Amino acid sequence: MNVTLHQKFDDALRYYLYPLLAMITLAYLVCELSGPRESIGHRYGWYVGGMVIVMVLIEMLHPLRSEWRMTKATFWRRDVPFIILGASSIAAANYFAAIIATQYGLSRGTSHEEIPLLLGIVFALLITDFLWYWVHRISHEARGSWGQFFWRVHAAHHLPRQVYVLMHAIGHPINAIVVRAILTLPLCVFGFAPEVVFAASVIIAFQGLVSHFNVDSRVGWLNYLLVGTELHRYHHSADMSEAKNFGAVVSVWDQLFGTFYYRPGKVPKTLGVDNASRYPSDTRLFDVIVYPFRHYKSKNVL
Repeated sequence: MNVTLHQKFDDALRYYLYPLLAMITLAYLVCELSGPRESIGHRYGWYVGGMVIVMVLIEMLHPLRSEWRMTKATFWRRDVPFIILGASSIAAANYFAAIIATQYGLSRGTSHEEIPLLLGIVFALLITDFLWYWVHRISHEARGSWGQFFWRVHAAHHLPRQVYVLMHAIGHPINAIVVRAILTLPLCVFGFAPEVVFAASVIIAFQGLVSHFNVDSRVGWLNYLLVGTELHRYHHSADMSEAKNFGAVVSVWDQLFGTFYYRPGKVPKTLGVDNASRYPSDTRLFDVIVYPFRHYKSKNVL
């Protein structure tokens, strides 16, 4: 009987957790977008905080791989310093992004402002994910001095040998600023409404958390539409042949450009970077931050 109950619990997490979290996110968006424009985003901190707490508790109690779980050492020596630095960078970037979205986004005079909300969100996600796909792929595959610099900036996110929710915040501040620019500036240039920009940002943030989830969460055929836990986990593989899936939200660009990697029911053997001795330790914040600006003879690409 205990085995049966345990199996039912596993199945519930595996197949129903993502839809439940997605419905919570949708309900939050409906709540935000149904109010006055000037109040949009005022409850975002509560949404993100609640989502992170719930997801962290679930993966602590029921991790997919115990060796990928968050520990006291990784939390205090790596996660907290990077979260503080990343939060500061993202907060500054968000401040300027919000000004652009709310004050300049409607002054473009384009027809995108009149696009229905749902259609506008779809277009916004496709546009931003297309841009991020190529920035992300270039950061992994580009050669030459600029290619090395892009990789060293992005490598901060790949140094950990674990993938869990809080690990989503591990990254170089330059990378955080680039991401905010990609998510905001193109949409404002095209004249999308602030509601569309905000909704797209929330969905992207949600997918970012889900994609680093250390829980056996599966979505089946939705992997051919969305980049979530199963696909992005392979992106963090230390095996270069598996480390694909450069999209952040939709997997359509990976499928179109030949970088889609999906093995249903399987997970990578090892996460992180190949030949980690060539990189600074992921717990040494200063070394990771200055790493892109130091001269190295070789570049290791995932």
